[in-house]
Amino acid sequence: MENNEIVNIKGLIKRYPIGGGFFTALNGIDLVFGTGEFAGLVGPSGSGKTTMLNIIGTLDSPSEGTTHVLGHSVGDLSQKQAAKLRKIHLGFIFQTYNLLPVYTVFENVEFPLLLLDMTHGERKNAVLDALKWVGLTDKIKSRPAQLSGGECQRVAIARAMVKKPAMVLADEPTANLDAANSHHILQTMEKLNRELKTTFIFATHDDKVIRYLKRKITLEDGKVVQDETS
Repeated sequence: MENNEIVNIKGLIKRYPIGGGFFTALNGIDLVFGTGEFAGLVGPSGSGKTTMLNIIGTLDSPSEGTTHVLGHSVGDLSQKQAAKLRKIHLGFIFQTYNLLPVYTVFENVEFPLLLLDMTHGERKNAVLDALKWVGLTDKIKSRPAQLSGGECQRVAIARAMVKKPAMVLADEPTANLDAANSHHILQTMEKLNRELKTTFIFATHDDKVIRYLKRKITLEDGKVVQDETS
């Protein structure tokens, strides 16, 4: 892989068994993502967006073809190796926030760092930095039930960004938010992309998200039908 490539996909096919046959979710994908991109996989439900995001995130593996993430072949990684790659280098943002309700905002954001070799002081500083990025330092002791939906998603962004990952994968991150909160969230992610050079790859069919993308990759029936850069 070239130095500025973070993801390299060649001839990617993903099939799932269904009934007595197979459903082809991805059918011959060739894509490269560079460091610092703000890109999105767009298209209707069932087009293969989330499947591709899961393979890039090492949560699934190709049926055929290759997907290299940070120089690692996803199909050749053991579960332990894939988990290590995610633990150190990847961040995830989901539409459902996935916050732990009994934990405070601080504890939710700190959680990914507990898996890393960091001191308590290093973790504390990283969490405070992440909450400052998303404008939630005043909510540090609150629990998710005390927050609005927009605030919960900002906590989820802080949790994804706290270890300064090489790449963040966001699956429909604004699906449960109103327009004002969606724009706030997207502006926050755009700022982090610009300042920290983190690669963001979205899976979305939300027009609000699509307007922010610097690169839009349109999928239909598991194939790339358009790849536009703005």
